[in-house]
Amino acid sequence: MRLEISKLAKLLRISEEVLLGLEKKMENVSGKKGVIEKIVQENEEKINQKLKELNLTRESRAEEVYQALIRKTEETDRVLIKHFHELDLSVVTGCRSLINSVKELTGNLTNYYLKESKARELLKLNPPKQIMASLGYGNDVDKMLEKEDTFEIFCALRFAEDSKWLNSVFFKPYKDLKKDDFEEREIKVIVLSEKWTGIGKKFLGKKLHHMSHLKEMGIVFVIPLIEQNPGEVLYLFFMSLHYIYEVDWHARLFETYRQEPNFAEKIIGALKVETTIDPLVDDEKMSWRLIPAYLAKNNPDDPRLFEPHINPEDWHYNRTVLAIQRFANRFPEAGLDFWSGLNVVGDYFQTKNSEEEFISFDLFDNGISFLGKSDFNSRQLYHQQEALWNKIFVEYMGEEKTDKLMMDNLSKGMVTL
Repeated sequence: MRLEISKLAKLLRISEEVLLGLEKKMENVSGKKGVIEKIVQENEEKINQKLKELNLTRESRAEEVYQALIRKTEETDRVLIKHFHELDLSVVTGCRSLINSVKELTGNLTNYYLKESKARELLKLNPPKQIMASLGYGNDVDKMLEKEDTFEIFCALRFAEDSKWLNSVFFKPYKDLKKDDFEEREIKVIVLSEKWTGIGKKFLGKKLHHMSHLKEMGIVFVIPLIEQNPGEVLYLFFMSLHYIYEVDWHARLFETYRQEPNFAEKIIGALKVETTIDPLVDDEKMSWRLIPAYLAKNNPDDPRLFEPHINPEDWHYNRTVLAIQRFANRFPEAGLDFWSGLNVVGDYFQTKNSEEEFISFDLFDNGISFLGKSDFNSRQLYHQQEALWNKIFVEYMGEEKTDKLMMDNLSKGMVTL
């Protein structure tokens, strides 16, 4: 067995036979050879380079490598805080300052999103009772819509209303959406006022997620923090970029659906973010499963993760990586260049107990681990794994073709070449 096949199969946690079959079929489809060797070589070179920068070697223990990456993440977070003038994310002005910098990187992205008038109609049809009560409007939805920002109310649905009610009641009329319910406008990045922090805490407590997005509305929103912890600035920086690009991608996806008779049905399917359980086509053609969410967050041993697959969620983060690199080039003192090209990089290292453990060199994984104060055994790995699968597909098919295939086949749940 070729060394590179054995190596990449181990990194992906799949059998060598699966990888050999993938290579044979993808070479026939694309006409490209040597892809596996290229990916393994690049991984080796980048790991050796970063180990040297961290004053480590291949013989360093896995625990040492992880702690060195966490220290580097902490350093990156501190430098970013300094770059943004010690901003305070517990207040609107602090959040907005960071968001303004993020929007400079993305530019003003414009596409088709649900009209405000349609959003108001949906709120009137099924008034959000928890929100109305929290804001003191009782059952008077008209008064709430007169006094409050419609887009902020829509954002609050995500954290102030029951998810079962949202899915079974509020989102049900989405099946009747029409093309003219959408309008062209820029993506909105909203920093909710501090009052929403208290309302969110009331319903979710410490589980309150301070960032989210509404794909159909073209909105990314941030809630001021209850308490700012180390890692929050770095997290808000890369996640706001990620969400903006995810919203933009879905708007382009929805635009392709506008020409189809089952327009609303396909939008609902995309918003559900579900992964098919149908078996992959097993014949002379090459099939890749489309996994639109990070399955490993809930189950790192989900069998679908060990099949050939591509991940649209990670695809959006790829644009984030490029934006962060632009920021690093513009502000080299921020130290973000250390993480350049590491989103697909990782390898096994010996632990103190002489066992092999995988270490991700990706900024996203290490940023989440640092923010969550994760110890070695609870470290994050899932993003690097998905990025590596996408890397394989892109090396064979190219970025433009990859993007089109994801959009054309998302509703089917797999790509067959």
